[in-house]
Amino acid sequence: MQPDTQKMVIMGIITAPHGVRGQIKVKIFCERAQDLTAYGPLRLEDGTPLALQIKGFNKGLAICAAASVSDRNTAETLKGCALYLERDKLPELGEGEIYQADLLGMQVCSSDGTLLGKVIGLHDFGAGEIIEIQLAESKGTEMLPYYPPFLKQVDIKTGQIILDVQDASEPEEPLKETR
Repeated sequence: MQPDTQKMVIMGIITAPHGVRGQIKVKIFCERAQDLTAYGPLRLEDGTPLALQIKGFNKGLAICAAASVSDRNTAETLKGCALYLERDKLPELGEGEIYQADLLGMQVCSSDGTLLGKVIGLHDFGAGEIIEIQLAESKGTEMLPYYPPFLKQVDIKTGQIILDVQDASEPEEPLKETR
């Protein structure tokens, strides 16, 4: 059962158990790591509340404890579970800010108005954010850069993102082989 994204925002995902005492590793989707626990208990996909305490960090993941998880076997059952927070518990956004959850499902068009597809994910592998789209004319997906100069406009009211995909797919100069 997927939570209503109009009322819930994904804050992180449980990636694995940590140790034998029920601690879990969490990939945090918040801008600041401490925001994972700043607004109260999170919820699993089925609505079960889970109050976390951040105990430390290891290789970019938060090591967390929850009172309701006391052994490795229980922690193992949570692997892959997303952690949600009610949207109304989050702070108001500033001018030009957006929650990534609001991008999911938005249409993506090229600068010339061609519909490319709809947003199904956002990723950051270290070299800038990448937007993953379900292509409009096929069953495939594509990942495109989601930062200037490729990102031209995000219009929440119309539910549309404009990308300059020509810049993304065609380098200005051919690559030269070096030895």
